[in-house]
This record gives sequence, structure tokens and C-alpha cells, in this order.
Amino acid sequence: MLLLIGAMRYLPILVDLAGRPCLVVGGGAVAARKAEQLLGVGARVTVVATRVGAAMAELERVGPALRIQRRPYRPDDLDGAALAFAATDDPDLQEAIARQARAAGVWLNAVDEPERCSFVMPAILDRDPLVVAVSTSGASPALARRVRDDLDAALGPEYDAAVATLARLRGRYAPGRPRQEALVRLVDEGLLDALRGGDERRVDELIAATCAGLPEQDAGVERAR
Repeated sequence: MLLLIGAMRYLPILVDLAGRPCLVVGGGAVAARKAEQLLGVGARVTVVATRVGAAMAELERVGPALRIQRRPYRPDDLDGAALAFAATDDPDLQEAIARQARAAGVWLNAVDEPERCSFVMPAILDRDPLVVAVSTSGASPALARRVRDDLDAALGPEYDAAVATLARLRGRYAPGRPRQEALVRLVDEGLLDALRGGDERRVDELIAATCAGLPEQDAGVERAR
């Protein structure tokens, strides 16, 4: 039985927003950072703001997936949005957006106002495809950034190499419990140590030992999952 005493307030997840419509209310530097993050993961972004700053205007120039509506926010701007960011300097407007997003069932981040959020943004260490997200559940974004930077310094290049190796093996072998158990053994039995030491022979030995007998999959199967 799971003991839920002391359970997390927020469930950490990674969301695929490629091609999904997202809303940013606000045109300043903070709003531009949120819009840039959304564009970076392939979202279709609508920005609503009466005025936009230089950073947002530059995003509009270079980002074909970004559309700016230069007018006041309206509640129906939330219609169809996968998620939204409220990044204005008007507390009354922030509260109205939060209330209307809850009513519309749209996930909302009100920047630096966790009490108005249905999700909070972590500090992100992006070493694609390795992504580490750190959160203090809204208590201290500054501390979350410090933890992220400490992790960045602590995680050597062997972690990036391990991700690439494991991704290659996932693409080679058929999905299922045998593959899952083999990749767990590979990590547990010294993959990181071998990569850290630059011991390519040991890496090959570990892969051969842990993946022996795994069925290979048809080309393209893993990409379709």
C-alpha cells in the first residue's frame, strides 16, 4: 500500500506540446521567455498583449509558429489552449485569467504567483535529450535555479553519452519487459563508470552481456511509439 502522508503537491511530468495551441498573455521580457520556451518544444503560440517589447517583437519576426494579437485579453482567448501563461504586471488581470482558466479547464502558470497556478515551471537543465527539472513547488525559484546549476556541474558528459547509448538500444530492440530489464541491468552494472573512464571495450562488453537474446524490432517501430 502507498503511504500518501507528505505526498507531493505537484506531479512532475514532461508534456509533449508539439503542434499544440498555447496562450501567453503579456508582451514583456518575461512573457517573451515563456513564449520562447513554448516555441522551443514545437508549440503553436498565441500572444495577447496591448504592447510588446523588443524581445517579443523579435520572436514574432523569427518564429512562424508565433502569432501576436495586439489588443486586451479576452476570456475566449483561452478557448482550445492546451495551457497558458499569465505574465502581465496587472494583479487584477492576473487574478481574472487564473479564475477563467480554472473555469475553462486550461492549465495555467501565473508567473511568480504559485497561488494562482495550476502548474509551476521548474528550473530546467536542458542537455537534450537529457532533461532535468528542479522545483521547490513555488517556494523559491532562485533556490531551484541553484540546485539546477549544481546538478549541471555534477553531471559529467558520461550522462549525456549514457542517454545516447540507451536511446540507440531502445531503437534497436523490441519493446517489452525483457528490453526494460536489460536496460536497467546495463545502467546498474556499470555503464556510467565505463563511459566516465572512456572504456569503450567495457561498454561493448556490458551491452553484449545485458542485451544478449533480445529480439530486434522492425525499423520505424520505436519511432512510431
